[in-house]
Amino acid sequence: MRQFCIFVILYTTPFTAHADTQLLPRAFDLHDQFFACVEANPDNPYRDCQDALYASYTLRREIGYALQSCNYADAQGCVAAVNAAGFPASRLEIATLGRCEMINLDETEAEAIGERTCIEYLARQIEMHDIPTNHDTSISCGINYIECAEIIDKGQQYWLEIQAALFAEKLQAIPESENFSTQTSYRYYSLLSRQHQQKIELAKTTCSLMTVVPHWGNIMDYQSCMGQAYADIWQALKMDEP
Repeated sequence: MRQFCIFVILYTTPFTAHADTQLLPRAFDLHDQFFACVEANPDNPYRDCQDALYASYTLRREIGYALQSCNYADAQGCVAAVNAAGFPASRLEIATLGRCEMINLDETEAEAIGERTCIEYLARQIEMHDIPTNHDTSISCGINYIECAEIIDKGQQYWLEIQAALFAEKLQAIPESENFSTQTSYRYYSLLSRQHQQKIELAKTTCSLMTVVPHWGNIMDYQSCMGQAYADIWQALKMDEP
């Protein structure tokens, strides 16, 4: 990716509002935003942290589309496009934006938006400083449901990871504990592992039932159900419940 500074945008290229390439959840690593939500101890971990993922994704998506205009406009046009997208260009210092990686979505397959991109830089500035915005926060779950399915699946994967990590931590503490003999420790370890796997298999069976009969559910229902299940397992582990 080329380094970008708004001062050197060419004036001769026609202004374009949107790119042909669609920005989708798969392009963004939202682990930090997810972990921040989990660590805040929300009342409803799955729902609240899924909302946090929605907000983090749509923020980056709309910044990306707004900055796309900057590939084809002068500095004034770039500032106008960012403002029009619902972002405070002045407070974000768009006209004097420091060096960061600018992506042209017309020329790039946007599969992985890195931390050094202007999209991620601006998104983190907004999140860190609670900068008010008025950008589009909608996610389509209708006919064009791909971004909806992807953000739900991303939540499911994050909850899978976090509950697995917590369970591994608890298992590791067993052989190190002085409360068990070697034989007892091994048996307890084995039984807990089996119980944990049975919980996951039961959740998969329960969630799969939603998609057996047509019109009862779809893949998004399954992903959401499993995300909730993994969140519940994580919550039980955190509270030391069996």
